Amino acid sequence: MNWLKQSMKFRKQKMKRIIIGIFTTVVIIGAVISYLTMSEYNEYEEKGAVLIDKVEKYRARYGMLPNSVEDLHIELVMNEGPYYERVDSVKYKVYFNIGFDNTYMYYSNIKTWKYSP
Repeated sequence: MNWLKQSMKFRKQKMKRIIIGIFTTVVIIGAVISYLTMSEYNEYEEKGAVLIDKVEKYRARYGMLPNSVEDLHIELVMNEGPYYERVDSVKYKVYFNIGFDNTYMYYSNIKTWKYSP
């Protein structure tokens, strides 16, 4: 009978270790994915900031937004972004295409980056 109690106690301890191990693994994987995602967005924001700066300098110099990136006289790598879109006379967007339908976009009117799935 005593060996049965010890066996049950050992099984419970082993099960606790397995559950703690699984939980720890899931937390670590989640943290790594979160870190990599944030690093990617930071990289987009840094690349986008260069274009945003040029657009704002153009606006300060000419009193209006450029119609396209050609007005800024810069070479952008095709299919990589950032992309520029004039919305109206005072608002514009700078964005990156992520995958097929997702975008990471800067809105000039609220001066914020947003992810749009």
